[in-house]
Amino acid sequence: MDFVTLILNLDRKIIFACVAVLVAWPLIWPLSMPVGTTPEVRSIFSAVDALPNGSDIMIAADYDPSSKPELQPFLYSMLAHCFEKDHKVHILTLWPGGPALVQQAVEEVSKQYGKTNGTDWCFLGYKPGNAAVVGGLTNSITGTYPTDFYNRPTANMPIYQRVQSVKDCDYIVDIAAGATVEVWIAFASAPENVPMSAACTAVSAAGYYPYYQAGQLDGISGGMKGSAEYDVLLMDKYPNVQGGAPRVAGNAVKGMDAQSAVHLFIVLSIILANICYFIANKRQREERRTA
Repeated sequence: MDFVTLILNLDRKIIFACVAVLVAWPLIWPLSMPVGTTPEVRSIFSAVDALPNGSDIMIAADYDPSSKPELQPFLYSMLAHCFEKDHKVHILTLWPGGPALVQQAVEEVSKQYGKTNGTDWCFLGYKPGNAAVVGGLTNSITGTYPTDFYNRPTANMPIYQRVQSVKDCDYIVDIAAGATVEVWIAFASAPENVPMSAACTAVSAAGYYPYYQAGQLDGISGGMKGSAEYDVLLMDKYPNVQGGAPRVAGNAVKGMDAQSAVHLFIVLSIILANICYFIANKRQREERRTA
């Protein structure tokens, strides 16, 4: 059996095995492929970085485990960026599947930076209602969330002695797998004149460009690629975590390595299979002519 016949009759299980290896390899041993950054993601990073140290950032992590690969890395990078700047982080979720993901991220990153719950950050937790919740936050954060995720009263927390509502915050970031970005724009960012950016799944990104072009969003991060871009910007500007430890690439950068490797394999496979197909066809025509 020659090479052309081998390729055209290749068992699909071999192809699946190759894909599995190409996915696993970069996650274990990163390939460090270059990740270019887009203006939309650079705008988010620049806006957060330009805020005076100690500013108040409202982060809404409106997603669940199904969108974790695309959006969880962005939350990690955003939290790290805020803590690098000593910003005060007010974080919540409008999705019932979000609390465990937020708890994991905020506890891990705050511990890395030595930040204190109730003073440097507060995880308000989940509350159903979307527009009603966001509208309530424009009147009173502690009134809307009398207790935080850990069931501690919020009114006495040091973080809420000078911040009463969303209008007292300096920036809003919605990390969304659904349509909550519009809710935050309509009920918080636009009426209270608080600048805002959004990180969303790749399939949703195109729908938010009208808001970006209209100036209602400072920037957009789309999917795993956007999360990887933000991570790269963070590593370039702050190569070491506070305390001196070198910053390492996050899961989004590793995920882009795996995704790029698989995409390259698929493209090369299609090209090779088509070349072999045309060669085989040519052979068949020649055999029929000589028969």
